[in-house]
Amino acid sequence: MLTSEKKRQIRQSLRKWVSTHQEVGKQIEKATSELAELLELDETRDPNNMIRPIVDRTTFTVSWQGRTCRLGNTLMFWLFYRLVRSTNCYIAHVELLDDVWHGAREASTIRGVVKRLRDELTASGMENLASAIDGSVSGYYGLRLFE
Repeated sequence: MLTSEKKRQIRQSLRKWVSTHQEVGKQIEKATSELAELLELDETRDPNNMIRPIVDRTTFTVSWQGRTCRLGNTLMFWLFYRLVRSTNCYIAHVELLDDVWHGAREASTIRGVVKRLRDELTASGMENLASAIDGSVSGYYGLRLFE
């Protein structure tokens, strides 16, 4: 049986692991930006310097441009995870419902979760990422990071 002290130590270890993991993500983003600058990569594809977000399925977090948003094991997280897997492509509502909800639902279900997801990302300082979730094509959503 786990004692309260052992549980505290485990919690503390997990927090340290998450913190370390987030720091590594920030270092990767920084190194990627520096490498792109060093190699003089064409920035016209990415006018807002929007590097692909890091989606962590172990901590249920999204990291992007030095910020992290913890979404938890929620529909918001799994919807974003599905969108980021197909960045710059539109995904049909039917496909999203199958992949995220695992069954038939109303399209309004997706709209509600997208709204909450945008609100969470915005609250975490990721306004540009929130606005990149595009539902302007009827029956589809996409994560539009690059034009």
